[in-house]
Amino acid sequence: MTRRWLDAVYSSHPELRPARALLSPTWLGALAVLGLNDHVLKGAGVLPGDLTGKLSDFAGMIVAPALLAVLLGVKSRRGLLHCHIAVGLVFALINLSPACADAWSWLMGLVGFPWTITVDPTDLLALPFLALGWRALVPTMRPAARSVPSVSLSRWPTRPEFGAAALGSLLCVATSDTSDTDDWGDTDNVFYEDFRGDVYLHNAGADRDVVVRVRDLRDDVEIDCFNVQEEPGVLFSEALFGEGRTWSIPPGANVPARGDVDRTVRDCYAVLLTSDTIEPTVLFWDTNDVPLDWIPGQHAEGESRLRGAIELTADEDGRASIAGSESDFVYPQRPPPNDAYLPGSDAVRVAWSNPPTGVHRIDGLEIGSDGCAAFDLDDGLVPRFYFCTPLTELPFEVGQYLSVEDQGDILILSRSPDPQDPAPVGDTRVAASRGNTLPVVSGAVLAAKPVFDGSGIGPDPVCGTVAQPQEFRVDFGGEFVRFRAGESVELDDGDHHLTIHGVHAERRVILARECAEGPDTLGDDVELAYVWTDSQQP
Repeated sequence: MTRRWLDAVYSSHPELRPARALLSPTWLGALAVLGLNDHVLKGAGVLPGDLTGKLSDFAGMIVAPALLAVLLGVKSRRGLLHCHIAVGLVFALINLSPACADAWSWLMGLVGFPWTITVDPTDLLALPFLALGWRALVPTMRPAARSVPSVSLSRWPTRPEFGAAALGSLLCVATSDTSDTDDWGDTDNVFYEDFRGDVYLHNAGADRDVVVRVRDLRDDVEIDCFNVQEEPGVLFSEALFGEGRTWSIPPGANVPARGDVDRTVRDCYAVLLTSDTIEPTVLFWDTNDVPLDWIPGQHAEGESRLRGAIELTADEDGRASIAGSESDFVYPQRPPPNDAYLPGSDAVRVAWSNPPTGVHRIDGLEIGSDGCAAFDLDDGLVPRFYFCTPLTELPFEVGQYLSVEDQGDILILSRSPDPQDPAPVGDTRVAASRGNTLPVVSGAVLAAKPVFDGSGIGPDPVCGTVAQPQEFRVDFGGEFVRFRAGESVELDDGDHHLTIHGVHAERRVILARECAEGPDTLGDDVELAYVWTDSQQP
């Protein structure tokens, strides 16, 4: 039974005439809903916005497959099934992928009806209406659906059928003059409707739409607002921004600059604005300068702009440009100076495997050229333990006992007496620290301070993370020394000898957490390793 049903659905026999469905009550009713919703109900306040935002999607799933079948001259169930799959696939892609949405908008622009699509996965709730359309319309496409059985399947559409096809094509691709188009030419109550926002884009031109693309910061990006405000165009690289939205803004209309108003709260915001003719430009502002408010959907000619307005225009050839802004929020992207500090490589970091805390006997110790030491402990009863630092020598030997103290971001390895021979051993410690705090070393004061040498800072080319260089400072036995990452210092107070190796020293002002090593917070990112021994120890 299942095989017979599949054979029937996927039949290539020319038994259908889809044009007949265009005069059926189901198809005409769905077309009426599509047109009425797009051009009357949207923005009228008669129905809730959430409902009008979905009605056209539901109706489009019924209208589009049959219309596509007519335009392609489909006559078989197999061809009709392919039309349903094509409509569903395009609809799903433009609601899941901003890149596909932009491509479709561009393609529709070639035929004179550019769509501006808001990617919304919840619109996929309309996909079941494809099956509803199939069930309701296929019977109307059979020869038996007409009272005249002699009608040929290859005949051209009748005048009523042709008229329905033309009207359906127009309503499926055309948009109203004052609305932001969505998946089937419907509106999202954006153009000429008030919206909640802060910085917004205004088409200050008189007679041409402005097409631009805006991209919000990725959710994993954190910003030190104070330290980035001097050079937003340099510090906010493209890598920090996620997928965006393309707006086609009619003259006089306003749209929000950012799309994360309802889901992201920051102390400051950045948006990347581009178009075919506008070079990448960062819009950066502080929430204290532009608080959230209700923005009018349009400004009448001569009406004053709000503080968050960014004015755009397009020339006779449709080339968009930034005409100005009510506040100083516009920063064209530009590369950092050649001598700017870029975040250090993450290739050299301290690291260790799961440490076996307590006292253990060293049965094997191998130190590689990269500074990774492999410890074999307790006759193999403990898994091999790795301790990686830039130190190429450690003050431990096979046969000695090792005490391991795990303090989270600080690991301390120290010489321990033999449990069977409690004779004291010299004070010998090796430690590594990572994160945003430094270890406490007996008799020493450790600190990390930013270095300001006037050369500026720039973003990491891959992640976009931005950091200020820091230097380590240590006061030990009355001796004060400064050193940077990659440098070592040796200090002695007469009783103890201290060797410190700086590994990483930065203070991050922009952090892309998903691709950056180190702590998942802004601020200090410092790593070092030290060796502490008794001065008189052989």
